[in-house]
Amino acid sequence: MQGVRVIDMTSVLSGPFCTWLLASLGADVIKVESPQGDTARGTPPFEDGVSLYFASLNRGKRSVVLDLKTDPGRETLHRLVQSADVFVENMRPGVRERLGCGEDDLARLNPRLVQASISGFGQSGSLSERPAYDIVVQAMSGMMSINGPPGGPGTRVGFSVGDIAAALFTTVGILERLYRRDAQGASQSGVLDVSMLACQWACLENAFARYLNAGIVPQPIGSRHPSMTPFETYPTADRDIVIALGSAKDWPGFCDALGLPELAADARFAGDEARLAHRDLLGELLGARLREHPSAHWIERLVAHDIPCAMVEAIDTVATSPLASECAAFSEVASAAGGRLRFVRNPIADRDAIETAAPALGQHTAEVLRELGYDAAHISQLGG
Repeated sequence: MQGVRVIDMTSVLSGPFCTWLLASLGADVIKVESPQGDTARGTPPFEDGVSLYFASLNRGKRSVVLDLKTDPGRETLHRLVQSADVFVENMRPGVRERLGCGEDDLARLNPRLVQASISGFGQSGSLSERPAYDIVVQAMSGMMSINGPPGGPGTRVGFSVGDIAAALFTTVGILERLYRRDAQGASQSGVLDVSMLACQWACLENAFARYLNAGIVPQPIGSRHPSMTPFETYPTADRDIVIALGSAKDWPGFCDALGLPELAADARFAGDEARLAHRDLLGELLGARLREHPSAHWIERLVAHDIPCAMVEAIDTVATSPLASECAAFSEVASAAGGRLRFVRNPIADRDAIETAAPALGQHTAEVLRELGYDAAHISQLGG
């Protein structure tokens, strides 16, 4: 994305994750902040005085401070927009208009500008002005109703899937609009309006497909799969492992791997539907067998029989594993204090791409304003 300039007026997670992805793919992302800065700058924990939450999400960007409650601040933003290809924001609907960067304002300034807005419930509709956080959207979407142990309360997914999913859909939408603009010569057609709630519904495709077409109301089933078994977590003599049979052809080899050939001939487990009907009994039999040996023994046996399986890893074990190094899972940036910070890498970015650290508040104000043609006196007036 070299040569693509992105104006990033986002904060916290959904928007910054989207614009981090664009930055990691080569875009020039200019993060426009108020004099108070992105609220995520104050989110603990801190390393060398910098929020790790903020530092992870804002790598590769440049920070410009503009007070959009003033005429000079708005005028400078307008000039910046004229130089840009993409504008991304995740403010409450209506706020951008009050700050002088509404959809129509920016379209007049730059008809080729791709505009994207992320919000909890979209830019219009009965819920558009309500505030939303990830857990609110997970609850309203139905996501929490299918997550957690059987019979348990609705449970939040263990990472901010509401924010991250919206960020991913927004990134895809931006790339599609840039393609339409540049490869097909299409004119821009309004703001890309991304609703966190709608993105969660899209992520629940299987749950809705089963209900809308078969009347099945999905329930929380822990790590189990609703349509296949064995497909869940099992304890061994030392650690939990996951076993996932994706098709009936795996069943005989699985039974052989566990040294239970009699199960392959048992009518109660002959076929996917039969195993689902006797899932609890099958779980008891498999659990008793798997507890006889440690996890490494079973993983070796299952892999030898080409059965999908894995240890249940923790964040610390993954971070120090040879596999993480092999897959280049993490990137390193220099911290402001001279040390090094490690974060997850965009898996589709070039492996040899070098990321820069998240910027200090207003770090690049003077630099960017010079690029726009402002003289030193004007830059000083704006606080750069």
